[in-house]
Amino acid sequence: MNNVKPSVQGLDTLLRWHGIELNKETLKKLWLFHGLLREHNKDQDLTRLNAFKTIVERHYADCIIINSFVKKWPSKMLDIGSGAGFPGIPLKLVNPNIHLILCEPRPRRAAFLSLAIKELALQGIEVFAHKVTSNSMSEPVEGIICRAFASISETLPRLSNCLKKGGKAYFMKGPAVKEELMQFTNIQYALKETHYYNIPNSPQKRSLVVLERL
Repeated sequence: MNNVKPSVQGLDTLLRWHGIELNKETLKKLWLFHGLLREHNKDQDLTRLNAFKTIVERHYADCIIINSFVKKWPSKMLDIGSGAGFPGIPLKLVNPNIHLILCEPRPRRAAFLSLAIKELALQGIEVFAHKVTSNSMSEPVEGIICRAFASISETLPRLSNCLKKGGKAYFMKGPAVKEELMQFTNIQYALKETHYYNIPNSPQKRSLVVLERL
């Protein structure tokens, strides 16, 4: 797969190699997003990954594959620490009915997210260009998700006014999360699901941890 050229067809080939099949419209929008990412990443402020195959594997496949573990996403969610749009943008593309708020305090990345939303003509998605704290949201949401962010224990206090009771928190982690969970103690949350998996045809080991606010 190392000789796959950057193109819509190449994107489709690599995603299928990693066990993901997208419809034509979603694939087209993901390819458009890829073009924006490469165009605005000349200084590597958005991502330090450069090779097409690597970006598809570690960004796009990584963010889309979690759909196989979630039967139904919450209707309104925060993507905390969205960065260049991961997992938020791919998640929105394959789940258009989710209302998604991309939380990213770094100005250049927040500006890129706003541009991507406009260029991809996405609806039901917005940018919150600030840090998420316990006082950030005036109205709590049904779900939050974060990828490659702070530890679970460090993140949960930020959610006190962001996540509804009964809401779900999704943490995209590596295999080392097992150690985090061994030390996890928070009476406001219950551990509902843990999924440990590899991205197909990849050495990348991943985990998805789902907590519910009590």
